Amino acid sequence: MKVRKMDEITIARAREVLGEVKEKWGELKHFQQVTLDFLTRFSKLSGDKAEELVAKLCEKFGLSKPTATQVVNIIPKSNEELRQILIKEGKTFLPEELNEMRKLLEEYLAAEEE
Repeated sequence: MKVRKMDEITIARAREVLGEVKEKWGELKHFQQVTLDFLTRFSKLSGDKAEELVAKLCEKFGLSKPTATQVVNIIPKSNEELRQILIKEGKTFLPEELNEMRKLLEEYLAAEEE
């Protein structure tokens, strides 16, 4: 097997991809099923919404795609949690920016629950 492309994806998108594999091929191998169970338990958004949110975080706050993907995967509940993820960016974010990011995350979560 040859790797054609590598890209950061959210756990929500990974869940959808494995779900499609299961639909197409039927039963998954044990490790694939364990992974799908994990992704189902921990993904909080649909794949499309998660990808949209990653794009907004990159555009609005200048985050790299890998960092924005981790933010969407974790959806931190506090500014301190968010700050720990953002350390990789090598930039200091003001409390107002952190609050704005968390507000955006909460809006997407609320819309998903509707």
